[in-house]
Amino acid sequence: MCGIAGAWRLGGLPTRVSYAAMRNTLDHRGPDDRGTHRALDKEGRLYAVLGATRLSIVDVAGGHQPVSSPDGRHWLAFNGEVYNHATLRRKEGARGLAPRNQSDTALLAAMLSALPLDNVLQSLQGMFAFSALDTATGALRLVRDRLGVKPLYWTQLTDGTLLWSSELRGLLAHPAVSRRLDPVALRQYLMFEYIPAPRSIYANIHKLRPGHVLEADASGVRERPWWTPPVLRGGERGGSLDKWASSVGRALRVAVHSRMEADVPVGYLLSGGLDSSSVAAAARQRAPGAPLHTFSMKVDAPGFDESASARSVADALGATHHECVLDPAGFLQTTEDIFARLDEPLADSSLVATWALMSSVRAAGFKCVQSGDGADESFGGYPTYLAHQLARPASAGRALLGRLVERLPVRHEGVTAGYMARRFVDGLGRPWPQRHQVWMGAWLPEEVGATEADWTVVQAHADAGDGPTADAVSRAMYLDQRLYMAGGVLTKVDRASMAHSVEVRSPFLDYRLVELAADIPASMKVRGQRNKIVLRRAVADWLPAAVAQGKKKGFGSPVGPWLRGPCGHLLDGLPEAVEGMIDPDALRQRIRAHRDGSADHRRRLWSAIVLARWRSGPHGPG
Repeated sequence: MCGIAGAWRLGGLPTRVSYAAMRNTLDHRGPDDRGTHRALDKEGRLYAVLGATRLSIVDVAGGHQPVSSPDGRHWLAFNGEVYNHATLRRKEGARGLAPRNQSDTALLAAMLSALPLDNVLQSLQGMFAFSALDTATGALRLVRDRLGVKPLYWTQLTDGTLLWSSELRGLLAHPAVSRRLDPVALRQYLMFEYIPAPRSIYANIHKLRPGHVLEADASGVRERPWWTPPVLRGGERGGSLDKWASSVGRALRVAVHSRMEADVPVGYLLSGGLDSSSVAAAARQRAPGAPLHTFSMKVDAPGFDESASARSVADALGATHHECVLDPAGFLQTTEDIFARLDEPLADSSLVATWALMSSVRAAGFKCVQSGDGADESFGGYPTYLAHQLARPASAGRALLGRLVERLPVRHEGVTAGYMARRFVDGLGRPWPQRHQVWMGAWLPEEVGATEADWTVVQAHADAGDGPTADAVSRAMYLDQRLYMAGGVLTKVDRASMAHSVEVRSPFLDYRLVELAADIPASMKVRGQRNKIVLRRAVADWLPAAVAQGKKKGFGSPVGPWLRGPCGHLLDGLPEAVEGMIDPDALRQRIRAHRDGSADHRRRLWSAIVLARWRSGPHGPG
């Protein structure tokens, strides 16, 4: 796991720029090593710089980056892991390839010298973002993995210089990069709590989309897909629940076991819910007598704490369990750390809990863990999937439902039924993709003056996932995979983990498991109020019954109640701090209603707090 950054321009790069400064902003992603390759053209001009900082997980001693192919033609800076690198090494070794070291990066560089890029990519099982330079032609390729586990930002300056970095901060270290806000991205952030690719908060900086490659050569710069996400077919495809469950169980074991391969100890994040518990249980099956270390968060607030369930799973697996406590004081301390490093606003409040948990993981001496991320989007874990089934009949009675939900008591302990009911009504009467985003987000479109441009990326993914047999549940899951998971969940995990130099491996994001799940009938995922049906059947014998059949609670931070209590000062001066971005009067009204308990505006308020602190921070617009 690493951070990468670099620059490229045929005809020569300005030499007065410190490209090392871009790389050095990523030291937290790779504190174990750093390196730079500077490429010169035939006239001796510097035309490409590839930089990397390294977190050593595989080939700890020998995996220095950037690394070249054996013939010296191809140079590679790589962020991520290729889990099948040992198998590929044996296969390619039989063909005579001899990588420069035992790392997956060196193997990939060697493969690029013998095979077309797309052939290499299709053979990879892993998470990655990398830059590859062909010194014979001068061509550069930037690549992001299928599901977008690892990030990659890029921009092109007015003189044609192409810059890239694992994090936005790396680009901002270049003196010629503009900090002009993208108004579409700002509104998307306020509505969705994240900014979906290809936009970033700055108009001239882009995120490389998952499963895409950016090619740069003498003919220009262009982006194209190298992997097509599977459309969730939804309709009945035959096969019994038991057979599908057996296939899911086998695929999950393979994904977990391949992610156990490392030259450092691997730990397991454990929320106490189905997904992370399944991963830890599969790991225990692989190594019954080996030490197993699990990590969980104890949240000191009613309705948010799942630590008892996590402890019970750890005990059942015979694991050494590590528990981190998040209380109001720790919450405030953690948010200050986050705000000091935040280079793009992200309003998922669970970032705070995740950040604190990663600090605990690193303090325990681990720099590699597995997680349960990705299961909800493939197996139907979110309550919004049930809501879509109810939306059509409920739309006719929207006005009456609106009056009824307003009578429900306002509670701030966890994600309550009242909160979900109000949000459900907010989404009614809208096209289904917008309805879905409203249910998942913070501010309503009409509250931020949303335009058609704000919905372009949402509609594009909705259209792509709308196959001939797709039902409401399958379409919504596809949309979550492309937007919420890639833009929100994975960004949160990457920022929190890499801030503490920890690598997170997510077996449910193995593309083979994702493709298998896409073929499973929707009725075997969600039916009535039951969710993750096939996954629960697959792991029923692995876990205590209370966990295998338990309800999803979600991993979050109690910003709602704490903004009414010990952390309420975070709201002081907030309307003035975001003036010009959020209507101050509207924000004041929501602050008053939240403080007096007449409404629950946790998500709106938290998004405003994050925006204000980012705006005034070192990576804000200034």
